[in-house]
Amino acid sequence: MITAAEERAFYDQQYAQFLALPDHALRTNRQILERNLDDPSQPFYERRVLYRATIRALESEPLRGQKILDYGCGPADFGLWMATEGADVTLLDLSPMAIELGLKRAEASGVTVRGVAADAAHLDNFADAEFDLVFACAALHHTLKYPGALNELARIMRPGARLVLCETWGGNPLLNVARKLRAALAREQEEQGEDIILDRKQLAALQPFFENIHVEHYNLLAMSKRLLRGRFTASWSRAALHALEAVDRPLLAAVPLLKNWCGEAVITARRGPR
Repeated sequence: MITAAEERAFYDQQYAQFLALPDHALRTNRQILERNLDDPSQPFYERRVLYRATIRALESEPLRGQKILDYGCGPADFGLWMATEGADVTLLDLSPMAIELGLKRAEASGVTVRGVAADAAHLDNFADAEFDLVFACAALHHTLKYPGALNELARIMRPGARLVLCETWGGNPLLNVARKLRAALAREQEEQGEDIILDRKQLAALQPFFENIHVEHYNLLAMSKRLLRGRFTASWSRAALHALEAVDRPLLAAVPLLKNWCGEAVITARRGPR
């Protein structure tokens, strides 16, 4: 298993390249986020269904004034958007370069956020019950492998605090084989820390700390979008994707058991009483 130091070094290298971008390219807010979701040339387009569902989950309760942790923030798109909505946001990432990038983007976006670079298993910078909401986008699967990480996550959340996760879902064995094959063909480095994919078994680890765990699944046939990656600017590609998404909706409604075979999910939960 890779170490936190190896994973940190990989992501430091990934995020450092964005620090030289001009302010206009780093700025974000609700309008910019929505525009990126609608723009086929942007990486966000491929996951726009998942990300819109994530926004709905985050906005199901008012964000203004809430103490929010963007857990494993990466480039911090969602954390910074929530800051522009009036939330008191802290960015957390294993990578110091991710935090530096997040703080630079916050300044470009006209908001102030706190940034902490730390191992998720050692969150000594945070007090008990500090946060009202913890959000993680494709991050929790990185930290599950580190002993004590879930205990620390639970410790810093107040009783009743919300947990919102936006994740790849691993309930489909055929899709998991395809993911491993793609990673091998792409020569994906072990240091990326993608060895765990969330599924029901992984979520069971949350049960000692969280209540009302709910999984909303997205993209069954539409997970074929991975074959179209890099081609969404072509009208035929978008038409194919929209057709697959249109079939998914009635199919999943008619056969709910197929939901576990979807490829992505928004997971919500509440911190239980201490």
